[in-house]
Amino acid sequence: WDLIALQKPHINKMKNTISSPYFHAVYPTTHFSSSESTSRAATLISKAFDTNSWQQIPFPSPDIVVIQFLGTFGHSTIFNIY
Repeated sequence: WDLIALQKPHINKMKNTISSPYFHAVYPTTHFSSSESTSRAATLISKAFDTNSWQQIPFPSPDIVVIQFLGTFGHSTIFNIY
């Protein structure tokens, strides 16, 4: 798998989820800045993808992760919505 959309991931005391070392864990943009809400979505992106080929798009919700891939094909936007 190259991309995994998680719903209600287990979040530990450090506000992280446990994932494979072969993936980047991407949380909602409010995940670390908001103390009162718990994120209910997380996206795992394979480290096989060059980090210059994708970016997280800010979205003001603890339940939505937006990732945009960039390449010769143009732009492709993925939404992980709880």
